[in-house]
Amino acid sequence: MLKFFCISFLALGSALALLASAGLAGVLFAGFDLPVASFSAVITALAFASLAGMVGIIGLARAHPEDPATLMALSPTPDWRASLQHLSGLSTYFGLPLGHLLGPWITWMIWRRHAPWLDANGRAALNFALTISILFVSALILVFFFVGFLLLGLLFVFHVWVLIRNAWRASVNLPAIYPLSIKFLR
Repeated sequence: MLKFFCISFLALGSALALLASAGLAGVLFAGFDLPVASFSAVITALAFASLAGMVGIIGLARAHPEDPATLMALSPTPDWRASLQHLSGLSTYFGLPLGHLLGPWITWMIWRRHAPWLDANGRAALNFALTISILFVSALILVFFFVGFLLLGLLFVFHVWVLIRNAWRASVNLPAIYPLSIKFLR
């Protein structure tokens, strides 16, 4: 029953993200003749989409506890799948709604049983994706006070830089280091 609710929240978040993306495109391409309420509705839908997606992913991912022996497990040789787990968080910038959450979650779900280092890298990438979602929602709320635009820009640069850096670290067989990451999945 819990799995049903988690999947429902994930589906709700994905549907809201698609709706918000379409609304954002409508606001941007329609010009400035739309009321401010349209922009507010899009920002609110994006915030709720991210929160609903987070709740669903945390619920589904916590059903798989981590083995303590895999905390710092490293691959005997560098593995491209570990780098891809980190880079999958960039899929949101290529048009996939909630891609910063869905990319690391899907790659972790697929490869977590293949090797302990893939499980550890996937958990680190997913923890960072969930943390970025919290920061993203906070910045979206602050958009109404105009400081959120600056925070969204800084968050974008920080997100891309950290994901690329950790993908490189995985490619040379070093453990992932995500600053400001909250450990939702242990």
